[in-house]
Amino acid sequence: MSESLAVSIGFGRGTTRKLTHVGLTLAPVRRRSRWLIVPALVAAALTAGVAIGHVLRDAPAPVVVQRPVSPPAELAALRQQLEEARMALRVADARSQELERQIDAFNQKLTESQDQLTFFKKAREGKH
Repeated sequence: MSESLAVSIGFGRGTTRKLTHVGLTLAPVRRRSRWLIVPALVAAALTAGVAIGHVLRDAPAPVVVQRPVSPPAELAALRQQLEEARMALRVADARSQELERQIDAFNQKLTESQDQLTFFKKAREGKH
């Protein structure tokens, strides 16, 4: 058996001694944790800034009404005018509906009269 084969398999006399004389190079420790800490710190700082801004924000002053405000006379007059305008609108709508009903009745009578006229014309032509 050759020595290189003995070393790889682990058999042979000087195998252990040769393994201890082999120089080993250790890999440098990777620092991934630093890249995880930086975004966490930025997020924490941003959260703290938002929280502080929310706490320090000035709240609007509450509106306090000491006594109820009575409606002025002008408001009462405007309400009266509004009610009158609403009533006039209702009357106009009722008139409009009545006029449409009358027009429909007149159109029906006109159609009937035209039919009768056509009938009489045909009857008169038949006598001649």
